[in-house]
Amino acid sequence: MLKKITRLGQLLGLLTSSIVFSQAGNIGINTPNPGSTIDINGSVAANYTAINTTSYNLNSADFHVSYNGTANAVFNLPAAISGPGNFKGRMYTIKNNTNFTITVNPAVPETINGNTSILVPANQSAQLINTGITGANSTWEIVSMSSSTNNYTASNGLTMSGTDVKLGGSLSQPTDIATAGNNLSINGTGKVLIGTNTVPAGAANSKIVIDNGTTNGALQIKDGTQQLGYVLTSDANGLATWSSTVTTAFANNWTSYTGTLVNPFTGSTGGGNLATGISVAIPARGWYFFRSGIAINSDCNDYTFYINGIGDVWKSYCTSNTPVFMAPRDQNRVLYFSTPGAYTVLAVKTNGVIPSSFNAGNPVFYLDFVKFQN
Repeated sequence: MLKKITRLGQLLGLLTSSIVFSQAGNIGINTPNPGSTIDINGSVAANYTAINTTSYNLNSADFHVSYNGTANAVFNLPAAISGPGNFKGRMYTIKNNTNFTITVNPAVPETINGNTSILVPANQSAQLINTGITGANSTWEIVSMSSSTNNYTASNGLTMSGTDVKLGGSLSQPTDIATAGNNLSINGTGKVLIGTNTVPAGAANSKIVIDNGTTNGALQIKDGTQQLGYVLTSDANGLATWSSTVTTAFANNWTSYTGTLVNPFTGSTGGGNLATGISVAIPARGWYFFRSGIAINSDCNDYTFYINGIGDVWKSYCTSNTPVFMAPRDQNRVLYFSTPGAYTVLAVKTNGVIPSSFNAGNPVFYLDFVKFQN
């Protein structure tokens, strides 16, 4: 019995030497003058838990939980308690040691900083503290979000490396960047808005919108092809370059008609919309220079080749009551086409006279054209 009493006294002595209760109600461990409610002069150990399961319910025994699973995981926080048992101030550290994500859910209808859940990305961690509030409130607050690699990626296109925050992360939500009133906005439909964050009227299908208000010079494109008076033009693939409004190959890029010419003037009555069997293929909107010639031997009649809605290509008036070649044989025209496409060449004559000869000249019929201005 004496030995037991002696051993108990030794233990009490050890505890007395390491734990001190001050008059202020503070408790000190390994410190004689505790300045806080609990003042510890030494290391502190808390529970460490490592799990692999993809679903885990955090509990009162947890403090630091490390996830080492092989798929995305869901962690559920305990429901807040009102009154006795309230665990206001309880802290959890959730560490993600994988390349997957952890979704942290509070109990419904509680929130984490107003959010119904938070995501702990790959190789990052989150520290949470309980606010003691119950119901549809921020029962939990985020103390910190950190990464073991010191790289942070935000959902609005920011990346943090150490203490350096840079543009260039993955953009996963609409983002507006306002710099002293000069906005750059990338919205959720893939539009890039410069100078505004509002899609203007008529731009529903546009991918790039520049709004410079009433100030001139909203757009500048320099690629080495720009010159005074040039316009931006496109090739067949949509590649744009600057080019002159006037072609420099006027005398060398002539295009001929397509099809096989037939005599449209064989009818015994006059009239238009007569088929010639030929057409022209206009590659782009603009002004075109036409040249053509045909030999028609006839007495008094008017003969015309034309493109409906565009204008005459060749026309000869009545010059004699006896058969002669209609003059002038060779003619030039300037015609404007608002849209590219294939245009049919038609004919018209004013009366029922049938030419005594058609296309009997030397050289025979020709019709070609070249674009010279947009």
